[in-house]
Amino acid sequence: MGDKTWRVVLRPVWRAWLLLCALLAAPAALAHLMPSGQGAVRLVGDSAYLTVAVPAAALAGFDDNRDGLISAAEINAHRGMLSMQLNAMFELRSNGPQGPLGRLLFEDMLLSHPGPGVAPGQGEAEFALLRRYQWDGPVTAPHITVRLFHAGATANLRLALQVVRGEQTELAVLTRARHRHQYFAGPWAVFQDFTLLGAEHILLGPDHLLFLLTVLVVGAGWRYWLAVVTSFTLAHSITLVASALGYVSAPPAVVEPLIALSIVLLAVDNLWRGAASVRYRPWLVFACGLLHGLGIATVLVELGLSDGNRALSLLAFNLGVEAGQIAFVSCVLLGLMLAGRWLDARWQAWLVKLSSVLAAAIGLVWLVQRTLA
Repeated sequence: MGDKTWRVVLRPVWRAWLLLCALLAAPAALAHLMPSGQGAVRLVGDSAYLTVAVPAAALAGFDDNRDGLISAAEINAHRGMLSMQLNAMFELRSNGPQGPLGRLLFEDMLLSHPGPGVAPGQGEAEFALLRRYQWDGPVTAPHITVRLFHAGATANLRLALQVVRGEQTELAVLTRARHRHQYFAGPWAVFQDFTLLGAEHILLGPDHLLFLLTVLVVGAGWRYWLAVVTSFTLAHSITLVASALGYVSAPPAVVEPLIALSIVLLAVDNLWRGAASVRYRPWLVFACGLLHGLGIATVLVELGLSDGNRALSLLAFNLGVEAGQIAFVSCVLLGLMLAGRWLDARWQAWLVKLSSVLAAAIGLVWLVQRTLA
């Protein structure tokens, strides 16, 4: 087959491969699906007390000085308008989606100041909303709808909302796609929610996917692929569970740059030793996987799982992570098998080098970004 024919055959392959690498080169800030806001609802008799940190990106019409932040003066100047927006955003019903709406008896809005080290005009602005709802009878299984996710809002807004009923606690992460939740609907509902959250977390986490792609692209056969995927799965599961349960901890400021460094390390190893590293690669992947597990667990640590559903939520989240990983690995391996069938050894080696160079470059960018951040 001549060079011209090869170029025609390979053009869609290269385009697909470059597109995948470009998608994985998303901003480092999107590496983990951290909640944009958090809140809690405490049920006491016939009342529900809501406290929630509302991202300013979910609101409109308050930013008089256009600095992207919300100030106490802006809250006071637009209190009526903000209250109207919030009334449309939060809907609390008693005992199911068809139950009666709660009556709003009290509302206050307070400025939530940025944390230490965040200069004015930087970081994500938010404020605290305090509300009390009341019904004609006791509230046992509230149904909550949150519409923070209007068309003009940031696409990745996420609200972690916890409901406390006596000694029981249930947590749900609400997004634009899943903006309502029936609390205390049983273990199966909790399992479904956290399984989906785990799958989303891994599939929308570009650093974990790029690491897997860099490991798999060497293409040393099924034994190698099974060994490295199993090694990575065991390693990140160990640290995910240990971190979520509080047995180990590491600050994201340390873990995130090291995750980026692990991508660079594996990419350089591909370029340096290639298939010759097969014998020792599973152990290297295991060591890096321990770091990735700490990163994956960040979202669960941030959410703060309660004692009531911790084990079930953790199991479901981990199963969701594994399901998402299996889906991604299956697609990559299918692409590698097709490439192995269509390409000769020279072009396969070039594909490994191209992918590894791109992965190293992306990993270095993330490493610099996260170290400076």
